[in-house]
Amino acid sequence: MEKETIGISAPTTPRSGCVDSIARFTAQLAARIWRREPARRSLTAVLGRYSAHLAILVVAVVLGMTERISASPPIAAEGPGPLSAPAAAEPVTKGAAVPIETTGYETPARQGITREAHPLTTIPERLRLNVIMYTVQEGDNIFLIAEAFDLSPYTVVWSNMEVLQGAPWLLQPGLPLYIPPTDGAYHTVKAGESTSDIAAAYEVDTTALYNIWNPIEPDEPLVEGTLLVIPNGIGPDFDWEPPPPPTPVPAPSRPNTGVAAAVQAPVVPAASATANGWFILPTGSYAVSGWVFGDYRNPTHIGLDYRCRLGDPIYAADGGTVVFAGWGGGYGNLVRVDHGNGFVTYYAHFSSFAAVTGQAVAQGQVVGYCGTTGASTGPHLHYEIRLNGVPQNPALYEP
Repeated sequence: MEKETIGISAPTTPRSGCVDSIARFTAQLAARIWRREPARRSLTAVLGRYSAHLAILVVAVVLGMTERISASPPIAAEGPGPLSAPAAAEPVTKGAAVPIETTGYETPARQGITREAHPLTTIPERLRLNVIMYTVQEGDNIFLIAEAFDLSPYTVVWSNMEVLQGAPWLLQPGLPLYIPPTDGAYHTVKAGESTSDIAAAYEVDTTALYNIWNPIEPDEPLVEGTLLVIPNGIGPDFDWEPPPPPTPVPAPSRPNTGVAAAVQAPVVPAASATANGWFILPTGSYAVSGWVFGDYRNPTHIGLDYRCRLGDPIYAADGGTVVFAGWGGGYGNLVRVDHGNGFVTYYAHFSSFAAVTGQAVAQGQVVGYCGTTGASTGPHLHYEIRLNGVPQNPALYEP
């Protein structure tokens, strides 16, 4: 009698039956191998050695399957349904920022800020860190120069007292001027001066001298010839316009016992008052008193100080025309002679004049008398030679 096996079997397909057969065969083969002691030990060793690798492989397979599932397109809902239209976006004005709702430091839900381009960039003004040396051009005056550098006209004059001598009307093309970085003055340290002396002279506090432009430190002595920027400093008084020219007066009646031994030249006709192209000594002597050109104690000194005694005659260094005879600010009583060849000579600190503006003078003719007017500490002649407005060293032109 055949035994009848009763069971419940699920309907199978040919493919599922094949898979079941392979699974049963694999299980039976594994059970037979496991019953054998040597085989079991070998299998255990193999599994122990490669268990970590198998675990990693399984995890990788699982993650790959998960990624495929998440990337799958969503299942469409059964049955047709109405499609919802996207919400209409609110218009945004060009250049306006789209408002972003945030709480604390949470990341904004959307980034939508747009900025309108601006072609012009505002650069903040910064202090200039250096002093500029400017050469006066044709048509310049103190006011135009000051406006060009955004400074006060007084600053330009006070910063160039050695060059202008407080006489801005003497400005001419080719003259070098210091242009400080801020309003105030530019000062050359004299022998024996202290910071308190300079501060008092320019009506500022001593601390104003210790700034980013000046190479000085507190409690250190000043070096003669050092140039100092004095912010908001107030220099000496001066006139913007020259006073009326004085009437020439004769020389003092006393005998001439000064160092100028030359004989006073007689007045000559204008026709003979032409330049020879070379210069004589304006005092008749090489003796120097005071500063020389570009003196290390006063680098901005653009002339040469000749020794003379009060009332000694001063001679025209070459023939030409007197283009100025009058008060010259720090120059005191000043005579300027234009020699018609690009050279102009200056004769300063006169006690009195022997020539007037517009007069033709010959080489060696007396133009004035030694004095100590203006910015002078004693009788001497401040003598300058300028070529096309540029100061020259008079010592280089001595005979």
